[in-house]
Amino acid sequence: MIKILMVEDTPTDAELASRELKRSGILHQARRVETEQELRHELADFKPDVVLSDFSMPHFDGLSALKVVRQELPDTPFIFVSGRIGEELAIESLKLGASDYVIKTNLSRLPSAVTRAMEHVEQRDARRRIETELLESNLMFRTFMENLPGAAFIKDQDGRYLYCNHGLDKAFNVEKGCSIGKLDTELVPLEVAYKLREMEARVLKAGTALQELEVMSMPSGASYWLSTKFPLVGENSDSQHVGGIAIDITERMKVEQDLLLRTRAIEACVNPIVIVDTATPGMPLIYVNGAFETITGYSSEEAIGRNCKFLQGMDTDQPELGKLRAAIREQRPASVLLRNYHKDGSMFLNELYIAPVSDTSGGAVGHFVGVLYDVTQIKRYQEDLEHQANYDTLTGLANRNLLNERTQQALLQARRHDHFLSLVFIDLDNFKLVNDSMGHGAGDELIANVGSRLQTCVRDGDTVARIGGDEFVLLLTNQSVSDSNAGVMQRIQAELIKPMWIRGQEIVVTCSMGVARFPEDGEDSESLLANADTAMYRAKSSGRNNFQFYTKEMNATSGERLSLESDLWHALKNDELFLVYQPQIDLRDGTVIGMEALIRWQHPKRGLIAPMDFIPMAECNGLIIPIGIWVLETACRHNLQLQKEGLPPIRVAINLSARQLSDRNFVESVQSVIEAIGLDPHYLELEVTESMVMHNVEDVVVTLNDLNKMGIQLSLDDFGTGFSSLAYLKRFPIDRLKIDQSFIFNCDSDPGDAIIAQTIIALAHGLKIKVIAEGVEKSEHLSFLKKNGCDEGQGYFISRPLTFDDLRMFLLTGKNPH
Repeated sequence: MIKILMVEDTPTDAELASRELKRSGILHQARRVETEQELRHELADFKPDVVLSDFSMPHFDGLSALKVVRQELPDTPFIFVSGRIGEELAIESLKLGASDYVIKTNLSRLPSAVTRAMEHVEQRDARRRIETELLESNLMFRTFMENLPGAAFIKDQDGRYLYCNHGLDKAFNVEKGCSIGKLDTELVPLEVAYKLREMEARVLKAGTALQELEVMSMPSGASYWLSTKFPLVGENSDSQHVGGIAIDITERMKVEQDLLLRTRAIEACVNPIVIVDTATPGMPLIYVNGAFETITGYSSEEAIGRNCKFLQGMDTDQPELGKLRAAIREQRPASVLLRNYHKDGSMFLNELYIAPVSDTSGGAVGHFVGVLYDVTQIKRYQEDLEHQANYDTLTGLANRNLLNERTQQALLQARRHDHFLSLVFIDLDNFKLVNDSMGHGAGDELIANVGSRLQTCVRDGDTVARIGGDEFVLLLTNQSVSDSNAGVMQRIQAELIKPMWIRGQEIVVTCSMGVARFPEDGEDSESLLANADTAMYRAKSSGRNNFQFYTKEMNATSGERLSLESDLWHALKNDELFLVYQPQIDLRDGTVIGMEALIRWQHPKRGLIAPMDFIPMAECNGLIIPIGIWVLETACRHNLQLQKEGLPPIRVAINLSARQLSDRNFVESVQSVIEAIGLDPHYLELEVTESMVMHNVEDVVVTLNDLNKMGIQLSLDDFGTGFSSLAYLKRFPIDRLKIDQSFIFNCDSDPGDAIIAQTIIALAHGLKIKVIAEGVEKSEHLSFLKKNGCDEGQGYFISRPLTFDDLRMFLLTGKNPH
């Protein structure tokens, strides 16, 4: 998305330009200014990618605007969009730096002008990047070559040095830079120069790099150089040059010859043995035996001359390295355990024993001998046993055993330092739906993702544990009296609500959380965990996707909940459930055009029980599926009965649960009920919520389309309270949006709620979707909705929910029985 600043005194013209850009597919964010002061402010604050300017305005002119932009943001494209502009002024504006000009009567040219300007910016920026990269590359090349631990050079075919670093100058014993431009015969004896040229001729003939040991007999004595030479061919030239890097290994050759006598005695050892020269800077390896080559994968040529730390690679933050360095510094034996790496990059655990070796005179220690033992398998087996005992294999989080251990330790610290701690019990909402609809593999992926997200929501000293299934526990330690757990809970809700992609499908997950705090909610880990679990179940029964803090009253209600859940299993077969209907009217003429079916439970002992007290239970234990079928059958049968009695046909709206919508047999079940009862599908409406349709979007779209093809109407309930994307909204075959009553309650007094309601109405009508408002409780609500074009409404001001007999009377007489 690009940012466009419009210098335009006519809002309509700015809107027309913006529409033209949108129509052509250019995603943008636009702002409009009219004065120089506004322009300078937006250039600094908005930092536009493109400026579109009218040529003449009452308080400002386009050429002045162009000058301001060139002063403030000289690289920003500037396009005149004017009603009229003469050829001379157009040419003048281009000379002054304008990118293009477009006549307002020909706005169809605007998208291509903007696109062309942006392409020019990209090309210019790319060119600048290339120039900068070339300069940096040249600087890095020279820096690299000058800092090489050896001689580096480029020669032509005649043996003339075209480039050399200071290392070569030092090798030839000349001042810095004096070798460049000279022939090799001017710098070294003829026999040495001819040997150098002989190797260079072979390099040019082979056309590839060659490496050799070169002996240079100089007046100061013979020296040994490990030389790598390679052909260089110019891109636009037939001439061939030779490049080379040479490292003086004279001293190393002497050391290797000295060590040759010792190698045979230890070469047959089955354990890697190394000898390190601690007297030489860098403490290089001067010997490795065959077992070292076999175990590490490095040949002796690759290892000798290097410090042993190359076996650690980048893994240099190891505690026992300090112990090793101290032993070498103090010239004493030591045993350490290190993480070393084979040549192929794989890690092995090295139990290293080192011992100092005095020189031949028995004086100072100049070398250390080391013996390596690969103990990887032994240590790995020990670690695996420990990890399996303390960590969850799926998520890598602490398991119940480790959680209990850490909680015990945290309780000791809390008592000692008078601190507080909290346990947070987390249970995912509707997790079983993922397993049932997508398989256990997808469920495992979801659990792993949730575990990773939870870890980002706590401090380093806190613990995230998985104790089974979709249950997690947080241990929050070192808390003070003023620490609030609400912030952590809100972070978790915000993190989990972000969509996850599981096996190609977008899934949104929520959770219910319960919090218990030491010492007020429990003195030991068992009671704290049990009370956090109780608080979590209160969050579940309160509609899910929320958190609850433990109170002592919860234990009493916990027993009631279990008893009520047991009674619910018998409520359906004992005919304790019944439906009430809330009429829905056309706001234009007040006629009843529909009714919403609402379930109630008449408990034989407890009396009337509200849906919020038993529907969450039904969703958890699976009863929502048979209850949902009963509601569908009853509502359809009642609606058909009203039609047979001669009343005008109206639709009946039924709320669906997330579990029903994810049931693989749901569409077939609905079709079977409709066919068995004989109700025209057009008079059935199924209501889904935002959170339901955003859970497993792809499958939901298929299900809703199947229902839509049957002729069933679909509505999106609680709109505005969830987290649906407008990009998805247009994919759903929705017939009507239902504005949540929370926005209607204060729509006549709260400007914010009024704007939200107006926006939802406008959005829905723009998508050719009808709007129904719930919660119409007074005449001011009704007037507001009519004024803003809302199609339908329901609420206590129109009618309370009615029994079927009362509904019949209401439809016959138009009078509410209550």
